[in-house]
Amino acid sequence: MVVSSKKPLVSIVTSCMNSAGVLEGTILSVINQKYPNIEYIIIDGNSTDGTLDIIKKYENKIAKWVSEPDSGVYDGMNKGIARSTGNILYFLNAGDYLYNDEIVDKVVEKFLDESVVAVYGNVEVINDFRKKRIVRGCRVTSYKLLFRHICHQTLFVRGHLFDEIGSFSYSFKLAADHEFIIKAIKKYPDNFLYMDEILAKYRDGGMSCKMMDRMKLEELRILSDNYNVLQFLAGVLVCIVVVMKYKVPQLLKMKSARFE
Repeated sequence: MVVSSKKPLVSIVTSCMNSAGVLEGTILSVINQKYPNIEYIIIDGNSTDGTLDIIKKYENKIAKWVSEPDSGVYDGMNKGIARSTGNILYFLNAGDYLYNDEIVDKVVEKFLDESVVAVYGNVEVINDFRKKRIVRGCRVTSYKLLFRHICHQTLFVRGHLFDEIGSFSYSFKLAADHEFIIKAIKKYPDNFLYMDEILAKYRDGGMSCKMMDRMKLEELRILSDNYNVLQFLAGVLVCIVVVMKYKVPQLLKMKSARFE
């Protein structure tokens, strides 16, 4: 194990659009970090709701920001990659928050082992009723990614991964981060480090049935491109189970409301 004593530059990218209601909390969770060497980048998609006023309020704490039309969250994240100069990259979009002010410090400690190319952990999810649940990660392999995900809100990666693998694909609107993670862990199967700690939190605004269907279709395309036939079929079964688990309660709720 090769250990570095330097404090690497961490680039944190926030992609947002019309996020005036949630962006300030995201910004504060970044600028209040105790770690001293952070390059904070905000990519705004030409907001019209007061988001820019919030960005300008903290402008002296933001290394770079831009507001211009884009084609979605992954376009914003890719623009952030292009503008970043850090050794380590992390994406914390509007409405997502670092769990406390020591997270970046703790994560960077793991990267002092130069064999580590990515660090990820657990996430706290808050629903519309303010109920909290913890989504725990685990030590993943490319095979395990057939059945579960690494939550991108907890994922810190070395910048050279984007040079080697490429940025987020514009072919996907909802699952491009999952494709990137699969490709990265296939290239570096022994160099992803799991921290059994909550690294981030986000508010779950709820996903519509239509969006769930679209996301799972994107994931199936990703699986077909990256796994053999038997593995792909296993992934199909998982997608069916997840969609049914999500849809059945909604259908029952709709049926119940119809008869009230």
